[in-house]
Amino acid sequence: MISEDWTDEASRVSDLFVGILFKTLSQRLIAELSDARVSLPQIQAMRYIWLHQNVLIGNLAEGLMISYPSATNMVNRLEKQGLVERIINPTDRRQVEVKLTTQGVNLTSLMEEERVSRLGEVLQKMNDEDRQSLLHGLSSFILAAVGDDKEAAEEICLRCGSKASNNCPVRYNNIIEHCK
Repeated sequence: MISEDWTDEASRVSDLFVGILFKTLSQRLIAELSDARVSLPQIQAMRYIWLHQNVLIGNLAEGLMISYPSATNMVNRLEKQGLVERIINPTDRRQVEVKLTTQGVNLTSLMEEERVSRLGEVLQKMNDEDRQSLLHGLSSFILAAVGDDKEAAEEICLRCGSKASNNCPVRYNNIIEHCK
């Protein structure tokens, strides 16, 4: 049995980890690169579209785990900013595909490159053994948290699209059959 002190410490450290990822690798980055006109959820939507190319609004809602109306509203706001465009299926007008505009691709690519670069700078400050331990520990944590619950795995899956990796702990251990 793990002690309460150990669990409390793990909780504090994980909160710090999430906070650092959110503040330095997301929130601050958005403020610096997008003139604060795009929110984090909008960036997440753009990243999802970028990873999966052209997606239907329903797929976007599912991928971001938001309602269809919320996804539609988000697309409306991004469209007004010239970051996405809608393509209506001429044979089924209920199917609306969302595609990043050139401006949307440029902003999303810049955000992703900078996010990865900043993460790399942090990882570079760690020795190789600590980096390996971090990856191993995070993968073990993910597997322990998800277990063999395919539904939970689907809910937390990042749906990496074109960036899918065979090293993904969820995919690698066949918890889910594919990462969308």
